Amino acid sequence: MKDRLQRALLVGIAIAGVLGLLHALGVGLPLLWALVVGFGVVAIAMPRLGVRWLDDLTLAFRAWLWRREQGHHHSFAGMALDIEEHAGQVWISAYSLQRALRQHEPATTTAARLADHATAHARHNAQGQLMLNVQAVVTYLAHMPRRTEPRVQRLRRYLEREVLYPASRRAGVGASRPAAFEDSRPARR
Repeated sequence: MKDRLQRALLVGIAIAGVLGLLHALGVGLPLLWALVVGFGVVAIAMPRLGVRWLDDLTLAFRAWLWRREQGHHHSFAGMALDIEEHAGQVWISAYSLQRALRQHEPATTTAARLADHATAHARHNAQGQLMLNVQAVVTYLAHMPRRTEPRVQRLRRYLEREVLYPASRRAGVGASRPAAFEDSRPARR
């Protein structure tokens, strides 16, 4: 069962439990009517205040609902990629990389493969996920045995163009291309 569905079911069960308890105590319906009348009075007497409260409540609920997904806007082939910036570098979760490459191996094995391509190639984030340096991933993708597969080439191009290059622009490097563009291309014969 998906995490979002589990949360929705838990919230629904909790709300049903609270409403059932209030109904059993005999205050459920009167309390509901009091809330509806109270919000109605505020909305009629002070429409701006009522609208502001409703807007703030809506925004707070939306922020709470999307708190885990906020800032995770990268996706490749319909799969969300967990990418974050830390200490001036861009990192991708090993699980996201493995899903994008359709690999079925331990995350530590993937991290060990990157050790030849960068010194700071892996770290753990605050949630305990293994994060891999995107520049090392791009270099690895350019030199891996399956580098000629279209999916691997598209992923490498996506990471270069949509992740590394915009990150270097945000960091103030300017219009220059990141080193991964020059280092990651295999030599032509």
